[in-house]
Amino acid sequence: MMERKLTILYGSQSGTAQDLAEQIWRESKMYFFRGTVLPMDEYDVSELIGERFVVCVCSTYGQGEEPDNMKRFWKFLLRKSLPTDSLQQVHFAVLGLGDSRYPKFNYVAKKLHKRLLQLGGSALLPVGLCDDQHDLGYGAVFLPWINQLWDELGRIVPLPAGTHKLPESPREFRWQVDIVKNHQGMVDREGIDLYADVKMPNGFQTVVVENRRTTAPDHFQDVRMITFEKKVVPWCSGDVLYVRPHNSKESVSQLFEIFHQNEFNLDLHTCVQVKAIDSEMPVPSILQNPLPLVAIAEQYWDLTAIPRARAFAVLAKNCTNELEREKLIEFSRYEGQEELYAYANRPRRTILEVLLDFPHATKSLTLEALFELFQPIKPRAFSIASAVDGGKLQILVAVIEYKTKLSVPRRGLCSHWLKHLQPGNVINAWVRKSTFQLPVDNKTPLVMIGPGTGLAPFRGILQERELSETPTSAPLVLFFGCRSSTADFHCEEDLKRMEQSGMLQLFCAFSRDQPEKVYVQHLIRKEGVLLKKLLVENGGYVLVSGSSKNMPQAVKEALIEAIGDAQHIEQMIQANRYQEETWA
Repeated sequence: MMERKLTILYGSQSGTAQDLAEQIWRESKMYFFRGTVLPMDEYDVSELIGERFVVCVCSTYGQGEEPDNMKRFWKFLLRKSLPTDSLQQVHFAVLGLGDSRYPKFNYVAKKLHKRLLQLGGSALLPVGLCDDQHDLGYGAVFLPWINQLWDELGRIVPLPAGTHKLPESPREFRWQVDIVKNHQGMVDREGIDLYADVKMPNGFQTVVVENRRTTAPDHFQDVRMITFEKKVVPWCSGDVLYVRPHNSKESVSQLFEIFHQNEFNLDLHTCVQVKAIDSEMPVPSILQNPLPLVAIAEQYWDLTAIPRARAFAVLAKNCTNELEREKLIEFSRYEGQEELYAYANRPRRTILEVLLDFPHATKSLTLEALFELFQPIKPRAFSIASAVDGGKLQILVAVIEYKTKLSVPRRGLCSHWLKHLQPGNVINAWVRKSTFQLPVDNKTPLVMIGPGTGLAPFRGILQERELSETPTSAPLVLFFGCRSSTADFHCEEDLKRMEQSGMLQLFCAFSRDQPEKVYVQHLIRKEGVLLKKLLVENGGYVLVSGSSKNMPQAVKEALIEAIGDAQHIEQMIQANRYQEETWA
């Protein structure tokens, strides 16, 4: 049989691109391909010339940036010295993960596709542009794209006569997992930090100094200003702090209760060893030593994640109950994505709730299957709300809790973990550059629009200007919005002090303090004279931060109306003088 090698590389910021790359790798086994699946920066890029088939899966971060684990790979590909026929025997396919609310939608994938063509590669199929905004999520583009990939590869390297595609992947599991019987040398569960040896660029350990609620006690939303001791790692205003949360004690107890109900021989003291099956899918460093299962349940598996199609395929595998099995198979297929969306995504059903809904399937799970079923906990990002010179590292966190049609309220994994941190707790964190690029000249006017916790990066920027040796001469304008001047006016003292000193022009929209609702966009519309002067005559910047739902679009429309020139706003976007940093 002809050598069938398919190399799969990914650039992943939050882990989703890695998930999809692994799914392509798993399916490739049904067509008898072999080959590794690796982060781009762990692949020896000089070997690219010798490849025949390569699939790249990459996400776009912020304003068109590539993920951290593909930066070196990308830099190498951009070398001017590379001959334009370097990759002439390479057939490649690029799948991008992005969010169409951002102007640079899937920028990284488009750029990579173009560069591989310039170097002589031939594209197996058009670049796949997955969109987080689609009702069915990334699957809407990914599932048809991957089927097209197998068709195309089947045309170029058909299976030999008499060989047929396998009905399912022989590599059902990434790794082999064994229970370690005598683990006397194990540390107690409290003392284990799975990520202790993982070195992040700009990574550090820090101590919680204060965890203060900034909203009124009777206000519906709990917002926290969390202060950490300042670390040697420097940051700039607008930069982002990343943390990796742990599951709540309730979730961990619930998981072990499910194990107990289903007579799995697994308890808090069970110790496991994860082993590689072959070199194609190595075990991540954090899982290479024998570990107590409780540490994995607390720090590695995301017990609140909404399961993807893959989880339902794993559950269906050995399920003995016909009804459950049919439903699970439907959820795992492309044709069943709308039903899956209605069952899992809309009500935001967690993986633990799914295990309770499908008791027969849960009963037949194995340790290997659990490592397929649970997604790893992804790091979360928060804008830093303080200046380096202030001597404190602070973040502003809205604690997420809301009702769906399910009886138990939905809770944000990370915000609830942060809410319960106590002064003295030590956490691991790292800092990344902001997606905001501030003007080099600090005489350039800044118009900042940050409702709710969108205020965070602007408080950092303003604090930095306030503490700097050279007093700021640029006009600084802030549009802030919240429900009520008495309930959720974050950082009120700071903002009023800056306003009184004359360094800041402050416009506040308190939506519920009067009969008709007033939002930031209403105030923007009224300030046409000021905004025209700052943005059209004086070349100012607009920075927008906050929820990505309707606010960014409403703000853009209000600005167009205020200055009366849609084209000027478009030119500002092109010139990077209009920037958004928003989150779902």
